[in-house]
Amino acid sequence: MTTMKQIKFSEFGGSEVLKLEEVEIPMAGNAEVIIKTAAIGINFSDILRRRNTYFMPTPLPYVPGAEIAGTIVSCGDGMPPHLQVGMRVLAILPSGGGYAQYVKAHSQYCIPLPESISNESATALFVQGSSAQYMIDQVAGNIEGKLVLINGAAGGLGSILLQLAKLNGAKVIAGCGSDTKFSHNQKLGADYSINYTKDNWREIMEHEIGKPDVVFEMVGNEVYNESVKSLNDGGLIIIYGCASGIQGSIHPEYFVDHSLTQKGFNLAHTLNKDFQNWYNAQGDIIGLIAQQKVLIQHNFKYSFSEVALAHRMLEERRTEGKIVLIP
Repeated sequence: MTTMKQIKFSEFGGSEVLKLEEVEIPMAGNAEVIIKTAAIGINFSDILRRRNTYFMPTPLPYVPGAEIAGTIVSCGDGMPPHLQVGMRVLAILPSGGGYAQYVKAHSQYCIPLPESISNESATALFVQGSSAQYMIDQVAGNIEGKLVLINGAAGGLGSILLQLAKLNGAKVIAGCGSDTKFSHNQKLGADYSINYTKDNWREIMEHEIGKPDVVFEMVGNEVYNESVKSLNDGGLIIIYGCASGIQGSIHPEYFVDHSLTQKGFNLAHTLNKDFQNWYNAQGDIIGLIAQQKVLIQHNFKYSFSEVALAHRMLEERRTEGKIVLIP
């Protein structure tokens, strides 16, 4: 076989711009491998790329996908000894290209997978897993004994953040956009759940639970505004996305009046500026998942022919845990 199927878009827009096509299987260059994909991670950054709202330019045509799990089928020259044909790996693809049956990856971005981690679970290790671990280790500080609100807690990254916050001794409020996700949150250890699409959710939370000391926020707009207002004086809010596409509007003076701190996390910048701490976080989360101290939920699996549906489900916040594309 010399051809394969891949998904790309040649124009920006809605999920309808995603097209399935047949192309030549790539060839491995120096220090590169060809991987037959078994599971492909779908991330919100793929949607931002498709909309042309990602913080970095997206060239056209473009094949989305930043992470895949599969088996090495061929190697180029200059390979490190720990990578061999037949080995199962997670491949990180900084420039995309993952929505394909075969993927070319640089050897330095390939991580051998232990038998205890499935291909589907492995697709959560890079974007969601390392991001969550890094934010807990390097951004949040000591959260033991603190009340922590995690917005988007039922999502791929949020589900891992929830579990890590509990492992680090926090009390966790799982924020999500539907009451139907409460049971998911509870299974992962949330102490409380709130629905931030309901009127007066902040007042209800403060009255029934309390004011959080730390907030992990990725929705934006009024959810961001209300989350900031919910914080205890001296509290911290960590921004790890803006799924609504609309920025919040809290005046900086509010942060001064209440001694609040706001921090942001961006994975691409972290890889460039703090690689060693990111690398340590990646190793830590792999260990926690291998030991089943952190569970990866991947109940939403889609075929290539269903990729547009998968994108819409993620955009409409109708999923829980990691979303996986199966070639």
